[in-house]
Amino acid sequence: MKRINREINIFNLSMLDVMTGALGAVMIVMILLLTQKIGVESMTCQDVKSELITASDELHKTTEELKEAKQELRKYQTRQPETVEKISMMTKAIDATAEKFLEAIKKVSEIKKELFQTPEAMDELIAFKIPHKIVMVIDLSGSMSAENNKYKEDRLSQVKAALKMFIAAMDERYWIDIVFFPAFTENINRNIYPEFVIKPGPGPECRKFELRDEAYDNPNLTCYKYGYLEGRLVNVTSEKDKQGFYNKIACLQPYHDTPTEAVMKFVLGSKTYSDAEGVILFSDGQPDSIRKKIMTKDSLLQSIKKQNTSGKKIFTVGVGTEFRNQEDSDAVDFLKQLARQNEGFYIGF
Repeated sequence: MKRINREINIFNLSMLDVMTGALGAVMIVMILLLTQKIGVESMTCQDVKSELITASDELHKTTEELKEAKQELRKYQTRQPETVEKISMMTKAIDATAEKFLEAIKKVSEIKKELFQTPEAMDELIAFKIPHKIVMVIDLSGSMSAENNKYKEDRLSQVKAALKMFIAAMDERYWIDIVFFPAFTENINRNIYPEFVIKPGPGPECRKFELRDEAYDNPNLTCYKYGYLEGRLVNVTSEKDKQGFYNKIACLQPYHDTPTEAVMKFVLGSKTYSDAEGVILFSDGQPDSIRKKIMTKDSLLQSIKKQNTSGKKIFTVGVGTEFRNQEDSDAVDFLKQLARQNEGFYIGF
């Protein structure tokens, strides 16, 4: 009996999903580490130069590996015609992301020239760092699923890959938590990790409503609008700790709307994360309050800025083609302005 070649579909689809997601993750980590001047540290010229050169080499290496993967995929297109369209979409994503890598490499080169152009730079240098106490806020709205956005992009899978790689790279200096929005039971796949429990659970003020959406739509309640993994910043030091986060991240799935206002108010205004220094928001959609014309974009930005009384740096990551291409849309502009007004920066991937 002729052996069925099962490797083709796995390589073309699942493997490429992982590759593009992981590539986006590396981009986030590298850009955060290398292009944001947040603080000043005492470092030797050789230390900084070595780190920058290593990062640049790794970016070049990954880009070359992606080119080889694309060539391999082309071999399979003639043997599996039904996957051509899917492969084409993903290779375009690879091209766009590789361009971002090349931009990052160019930026690294510019930084090296800036740092080493004067003798004085040999002693005290501007270094690059991100806050070590971070809340990562994840959009689980329906459009994060390939079935519910016009580009047919599995956006949440890319974010999951980014989160896992980010956590994997963390050392004992980092304290983190993950907050997700919204937080319906449909946002969690407990078949993957049965121990997962949504925190906080709906209180009596939520359960008194006959329909969950009635509670969700009530502006005076936080019912089903957000949840969190720990409810506090935790020091992720061991592989066991990291695996616990990986298991919970795997359970997250898209469902419902985009209650950005409520989740940002919670993260910035409550005592839960009072010790956090930064927030990274991953999102692909326009906030409910803007889409439903409850607030204007400017009024929502002002409200979030007002809530940020402790001056947390807010970094925003727009997920999907329109964000990567920086299209002229309210969703893209909102994320850009949110970061700009809160001493962070915007990334589209």
